Amino acid sequence: MKNFDPKYNDIPKTEIHCHLEGAIRTQTIIDIAREYDLKLPAYEAGALEKYVKVYDQLRDLQAVLDAFEIFQNSITSPAVFERIAWELFEDCAKQNIKLFEVRFSPDWAFHGHDLNWDACLDGLLRAKERAEGKFDMGIGIIAITSRGMGAESCVKTVDWAIRHKKQIQGVDLADGELLYPVGNFVKPMLKAKDAGLRITVHSGEDTPASAVMDTIHAFQPDRIGHGIHIIEDMNAVELVKERGITLEINPWSNYLTNSVPAIESHPLKKLFDLGVRVTINSDDPEVLETNVNNEYRIAHEILGMSMDEISVCNRYAFESSFIPEESRKRIWNKYFNEVSNPN
Repeated sequence: MKNFDPKYNDIPKTEIHCHLEGAIRTQTIIDIAREYDLKLPAYEAGALEKYVKVYDQLRDLQAVLDAFEIFQNSITSPAVFERIAWELFEDCAKQNIKLFEVRFSPDWAFHGHDLNWDACLDGLLRAKERAEGKFDMGIGIIAITSRGMGAESCVKTVDWAIRHKKQIQGVDLADGELLYPVGNFVKPMLKAKDAGLRITVHSGEDTPASAVMDTIHAFQPDRIGHGIHIIEDMNAVELVKERGITLEINPWSNYLTNSVPAIESHPLKKLFDLGVRVTINSDDPEVLETNVNNEYRIAHEILGMSMDEISVCNRYAFESSFIPEESRKRIWNKYFNEVSNPN
């Protein structure tokens, strides 16, 4: 489903919801496996892809999360992590993404091979600096705390992100919301907020509107990852609007995880029409075989959004971006002409 139609590819874009662990090229997985003597079900890209790609709608979000095992095992060293990041930035540049936020879960990604978190961050920062120079991008970094790793992991991740808050702009609470309610994670997430980090929380993907309302009341987040089920309750819609919260929406991902029954029923445009600050993102571009161009195609050709409306979504992403203001304003003023005086 990756798309490089010039109608979409030539447009300067934003992306504020992309998981680094879900963005590893298939050939890179094979290269890493050969270098580090890792076992794979196949060592040819076409054969391996049926194990590392989700092409069809699965039963639920957890089934998609389960497909990440091979990706996780591929993160074998700080040098590998740097390579993965660089290749993702390359792929973003090919789509003309100019404001880009990448997120990763250090405890989940690094514990399999017992990697040093600081060394891996250094590798990511080298790739970031190189990409910003070569591709003239603004890049932000978000540290994920994964619900499935437990409350102690959340504390560890938040404390680490605070120590590196000059390099890390935000913290995300992710992983399956159904299995891991928010209560155990409130205190450390609020600590991150108090330390000056921005906050986003995965909520309302495979959970009802009430879960998003609970998330908002508990965390006061800047943004919500997904949040699509607020469409089921106007009280939730109004709360999101009242708080000025931006939704990081990923249409094709929401279909593949069975969070919406059909792509045609995705509420992206309905939420936009209701005045919700929605953005368009790819989520896990390699696992889900998508890219932002494809998400634009879905928004425009299937859900009926005009290109001007999609441009407004870019503006919402710019305004809610965690990227430092000077960097994002420079990129915005250079590449996005529809806003002359961004806030």
